[in-house]
Amino acid sequence: MEAPLNEAEMRRYCSEVPGPKMANLIEFGKTPLLPPAQLEAIGYKIAVYPLTLLNVSIKAMQTALARIQRGEIAEVLTFTDLQAAVGFPEYYAGEERYRAP
Repeated sequence: MEAPLNEAEMRRYCSEVPGPKMANLIEFGKTPLLPPAQLEAIGYKIAVYPLTLLNVSIKAMQTALARIQRGEIAEVLTFTDLQAAVGFPEYYAGEERYRAP
C-alpha cells in the first residue's frame, strides 16, 4: 500500500491484506514515522528509509561547508576511522593474502 496516512490505515492494511508488509518511511512524507518495534507489532516485516542517509549526508555537508566558510575546522573522522569506514583494512588483508612470496 502506497503512503498510508495514519497508524489506523497501517494497522488495517497489515490485518486485512495477506503476505509480508514493508513500510516505506520518508521524513516529512505522508506515512507516520513509527519506531521499528511499533511497526513490527502492527505487522510490518521490514522498514525502509530510502532518503534518510541522503538527507543527513546533505545536511552534514552543508554544516561542514559553513564551518569552512567561517574559517573553522570541519568535524571529520580520523584518517584511520575513514579508512575503516570505506573498507581499507579488508582490502589490505586481501592484498596480503594474494601477494606473491
